[in-house]
Amino acid sequence: MTIHNSQRTMARRLALQAIYQADVQGEDFLTQGMDLFLSQQSEDAQVQAAAGEYTRGTWPYRQEADRWLAVLVPRWSVSRMAVVDRSILRLAAWELTHTDTPPRVILDEAITMARDFSTEDSAEFINGVLDAMIKDYAKQTGKPTPAV
Repeated sequence: MTIHNSQRTMARRLALQAIYQADVQGEDFLTQGMDLFLSQQSEDAQVQAAAGEYTRGTWPYRQEADRWLAVLVPRWSVSRMAVVDRSILRLAAWELTHTDTPPRVILDEAITMARDFSTEDSAEFINGVLDAMIKDYAKQTGKPTPAV
């Protein structure tokens, strides 16, 4: 079955909330509460499955994402970032490196989530950091820098 763009958007939003919860409540949330949370937030099994995939992919990748963020934003400690912003950036970093989602889509979705869940300043911050991340990833992988 094909998952539609609107379902992917909803899955990202739910994954963001689950990643946030794991960051705030602790890793046990992923094993003890995430599936219930996802089922309560969406009746769509494809959305639940995609959100679970994004979350289960992002959480173990977070330390690598944090090291990358520390290089890209050396004057701003990852631990000092707002939890929502940090969660958005971790999710975007995982999606950039582990899926074939176009970087432009990752950037646009991350900015939208920042506007919806954080602040307007956060949207600008996310935009700048992810733009640098996308360019750095293209350089590391030898892929052409996508237009973002």
